[in-house]
Amino acid sequence: MIGRAFSMNGARTLGTLTLGALLLAGQLGCYNTYKISWDEMAKLQEGGDNAVVRVKINDGTAASAPAAETAEGAEQPAEQASAPTGEPGEGMIDVTANTKIGVTEKDGSYHQISPFNFTMTQQQLVAPDEDLLLLRSEIETGNVKQVSGTKTALLVAAGVAILAGGVIYVVSSAEEADTFGQ
Repeated sequence: MIGRAFSMNGARTLGTLTLGALLLAGQLGCYNTYKISWDEMAKLQEGGDNAVVRVKINDGTAASAPAAETAEGAEQPAEQASAPTGEPGEGMIDVTANTKIGVTEKDGSYHQISPFNFTMTQQQLVAPDEDLLLLRSEIETGNVKQVSGTKTALLVAAGVAILAGGVIYVVSSAEEADTFGQ
């Protein structure tokens, strides 16, 4: 009886741990993170056509310089070029209102911001939804996080395999049940 109770508690614990690991990994491990330049980040201040903006992924070169100021000291608007013509997956990524974007500071800390609802000036980045105000000199790069279908599928498959292995272990190690009257 004690062995069977332990096996059932072990199965519950294994199931709880597996579910917790899947949820945690789903929040952390299923995204591809891409760095984008300041010019591309500036495009994400506005929603664009149909609230989708296609931005170019930074190929590892340094982020481009911030917009220059005019002689009067007023900031020139960031270059509002039309959306790049490349297809997603060819150094381009589509950003919607549901896409996770953010900035990484020079000290390595990451701050998530809402797409299409922040302002970048020459001196600072203001994200009212997150109550965030950062000096541009403290920001290293912009980031776009996109869900990775491959990583998600592998994570789910691993979770199912672990859960199936736990069930097989519990079933194979369970003692034979006593019937009524024996």
